[in-house]
Amino acid sequence: MDRSAGLLYLYFLERFRQSVATTAWATTIASAIRLMLGPLCSFLCNKFSCRHVVIVGSLILTVTLIMTAYAPNLWTVFVTFGFIGGFGRSLAYAPAVMIVGIYFNKKRGIAVGLATSGVGFGSFAAPVIVEMAFHFYGYSGGFYILAGFAINLCIAGMLLRPLQKQRLLMAFDKRKKGCKDSCHVQVLLKENDNEAPMVQEYLSTKLHVAEKEEQLSKSQEKCKSAMNSNPKNKEIEIEQNSCCGIFRSKSKPEHPRNKYLELSLLKDFRFLSFCLAIMLFTLAFKSAFVFLPAYGKQLGNTDMESAYLVIITGAFDAVGRVFSGVVLDLKKVKRFRVYIYNIIMFLVGGVSFVIPMTGTYTQLCVVCGLYGLLIGIYISQKSVILVDLLGAEKLINSFGLLICFQGVGMLIGPPFSGFLKDINGQYENAFYVGGSSMFLGALILLTSNIRHLMLTRKGQCNEKEH
Repeated sequence: MDRSAGLLYLYFLERFRQSVATTAWATTIASAIRLMLGPLCSFLCNKFSCRHVVIVGSLILTVTLIMTAYAPNLWTVFVTFGFIGGFGRSLAYAPAVMIVGIYFNKKRGIAVGLATSGVGFGSFAAPVIVEMAFHFYGYSGGFYILAGFAINLCIAGMLLRPLQKQRLLMAFDKRKKGCKDSCHVQVLLKENDNEAPMVQEYLSTKLHVAEKEEQLSKSQEKCKSAMNSNPKNKEIEIEQNSCCGIFRSKSKPEHPRNKYLELSLLKDFRFLSFCLAIMLFTLAFKSAFVFLPAYGKQLGNTDMESAYLVIITGAFDAVGRVFSGVVLDLKKVKRFRVYIYNIIMFLVGGVSFVIPMTGTYTQLCVVCGLYGLLIGIYISQKSVILVDLLGAEKLINSFGLLICFQGVGMLIGPPFSGFLKDINGQYENAFYVGGSSMFLGALILLTSNIRHLMLTRKGQCNEKEH
């Protein structure tokens, strides 16, 4: 839905007939709230679970889309579609990205790339669906159809099984499989007397595993009873007896769950620089997606041709997400991942300057394809870069803070670009200002990377001297 913001902007502009800058706030508020409430989503995911947060967000989003269908004026849209709908979108978006980074460790880049590629492929289909829905069913009918899509996020949320429960189910499956193997071995012992010693050794190993798994199951029951009978010793009992400690991996946070929000992460200069760079980058990125269909119409193209610009961008976006996940997870490339990401930011800024220089629809389509390819790399690898900077145990809290900064940029970008359009009647300035903002953000990240390299080399020199 976020990638169809440019089309929704046109429908709001046509229905309520307000200024460009004012109308741009409708889609901007929703996208900004979705990101600015990232710390709140981190808190809720730590307090409850990613599954519950996504389901609640889906229900809120569905209700607000139905309310928007009957909005009498643009100010009502600001409340329903913007503030309340943005809150629902925030609850549905952030946990879905976080849980992929938590679940995967070795191939995290590929996993995130594949998981987020759905956004790109969705962008390939969504603009056409949105355009047809509003064309055939009108303003209210179009939002009813969008509400029907939103309710399906409940099903997606149900699939986000908490990592602890997933490990317990895996342990149960192993124990169940061990019991089946033992029954199978009893038959083999009777049929093959010559191979009995080897089979007995295999059986003893499986029975030993089954016994260990049974002990883990009993220890979990002890944890529950300890939590109910003696709350003071709850943390000690869990640490000593629970199977969570045994099955904990690198991707599982080892910090107590009472640290729902860690603002101290902003003291890390490299992380703070990354947040500022993403904020400036998003300021331009959102403006481009909002005004891309409008700029296509300004060049004399039809509504469907303008929608195809978003489709092309979304299709190459999906390719960029998968491609970057595979390439940036290579062993020889992985240690340079942060620096490659920095280069991508510079390239996207350059393409943003080229968009208003195109003279024909074909040229604009080619540039949009390149823009989508680079944007796919930028978006999909954000959480992976966070893990490279701070570690997997800090992912939930750091991702919430990051998208909060991203929301600030998203809140400022489109209205400011719309204000520029109101002044001279052209959309070109939106892309020029956006490209400048992207370059500034990339320079901030470059400064932190150079500082990190200098400190690293200085530390290596000190170690050699000692």
